[in-house]
Amino acid sequence: MSAPPRDLNTHHLFTAPATREAWEARAKEIRERILFSCGLWPLPKKTPLKPTVTSTVELADITIENVALETFPGFWLCGSLYKPKGMGPFPAIANMHGHWDQGRLQREADVPKAPAVPGPRGEGKADLVALAAGLARQGFVVFAYDMLGYNDTDQFVHRKLGASLDQWLWGVSELGVQTWNSIRVLDYLQSLPFVDKKKIGATGASGGGSQTFLLAAVDDRVQVSVPVNMVSAYMQGGCNCENAPGLRVGTDNVEVASVFAPKPQLFVSCTGDWTSKVPVEEGPAAKKVYELYGKPENLQWVQYNYGHNYNVESREAMYAFFKKHLRGEAGEREKPVALDPKQLRVERPAGKSNAELLSELKRERAETALALRQKNDKKSRELLRKGLTMALAVDVPKGKGKKGRADWIKIAAAPLSQDSTALWKDFFSCYNRTPLGEQVQTILKNMVEANQTGVGSITLIGGIEVLLARAVAPEFCPGPTVVDLVGFAADDDAAYLASAYAPGLRGIGGLHTAALLANSKLLLLHNTQRKFRAENISCRLEPEKLSDDEIRTWLKAVG
Repeated sequence: MSAPPRDLNTHHLFTAPATREAWEARAKEIRERILFSCGLWPLPKKTPLKPTVTSTVELADITIENVALETFPGFWLCGSLYKPKGMGPFPAIANMHGHWDQGRLQREADVPKAPAVPGPRGEGKADLVALAAGLARQGFVVFAYDMLGYNDTDQFVHRKLGASLDQWLWGVSELGVQTWNSIRVLDYLQSLPFVDKKKIGATGASGGGSQTFLLAAVDDRVQVSVPVNMVSAYMQGGCNCENAPGLRVGTDNVEVASVFAPKPQLFVSCTGDWTSKVPVEEGPAAKKVYELYGKPENLQWVQYNYGHNYNVESREAMYAFFKKHLRGEAGEREKPVALDPKQLRVERPAGKSNAELLSELKRERAETALALRQKNDKKSRELLRKGLTMALAVDVPKGKGKKGRADWIKIAAAPLSQDSTALWKDFFSCYNRTPLGEQVQTILKNMVEANQTGVGSITLIGGIEVLLARAVAPEFCPGPTVVDLVGFAADDDAAYLASAYAPGLRGIGGLHTAALLANSKLLLLHNTQRKFRAENISCRLEPEKLSDDEIRTWLKAVG
């Protein structure tokens, strides 16, 4: 009996492998999965950031510049750069925020210190202005920046980007844009002459915690990470900005955060949300990875008796951790800061509209995939095959299939049943294979079993799922393959959404990429209805549907 589908609230906790070598192979897979699910596989071209300072605030001990960055053409990320007085170079911190009403401008008065458990729990609060100012006062350059749709970064509406399957089909998501913004923030920080380029940290709470450990996993420039109230096996993130397509198939936030090992990392948790088990469950699980490197001391965790928060106790634990690992000093208590959030607004330059940006993101993905197909060298095909495999979320068998005379053996799966509504509900596609992915996985499993039974050559006969199976595992199915495309319109989103949805499939080139990767004189594509564009392929293409006798004749000729 198969397990029920996962969602964001399904308990899921990884188990570290026994060896460092096995973990590093797994960590590489996770990094690639994060980038692909964010629509960043391969990474887009970096364009000039054009940092624009729109106003400055001078305090006695720090300076604040309100800055806009053009992270990709026509899109402006806004934030505030907090700088200590002096020449530097200073360590730098990328500071993301979560779903507080005012985002990076949130100022809530801290509550009285709560007693330890089993005493009464304190209320969760956040003063994110005090956080950034507190870090700057302790010798860090801090860039505190908006999530999409917050404050001045308003070209997209929060929770609207990546809110439909047609966007996920291209790998376009809110989390993807935010992850790219964070990567570009590191570019910006490293460009500043008063920043120590080798001493970069990241921190954020709630949704900002998700952004923190995802950035730390994929960008080696982060040297110290402090994700707050988000590394949990119990709830993975309740927003579009935390759920990219395919991101957590077979994995979870704790394993993703563990990819940062063995660099210093602090899990800050509380008793009043989904991180309540960190000291006994998530923390020890992640520490097993640090032990593989002989660095268990580099992972620490603290917990406070509050609701969901970035309270002053949590902030001071963060200050101490960054001070220790990036400045070699002891942390300080936070001092009050008189700063009106209105002083931190950015006059965003004019940019492109929501619709224009969405179109540009899709176009960029299409052009990247097309360029790889046209280049068609070994490296390009490897990138495309890895992307296709991740879109389908399948496990590819190791080894090679059997060659020999072609037998009439149909290796296929059950007919595809796809409910588009269910594929979107509760971020299904973030945590589970789609029906198309399950079909392809079944075919791969059947191929393995057929090889083990000692049959002759395996002939794959079927529809789109067969083409995809051959594309992701060509070494394992060297025999003939016959695909009835049923007139599938490979350039039409509607066709994929109706019967062949997999997140990121169009972004990696869809069936055009699959045909290129499956390309062989042993591949027959028929019933194309002239809707399929041949591109760098030498297989047989037939617009009309072939009869069984015609297929047998072809099999005999190529066998």
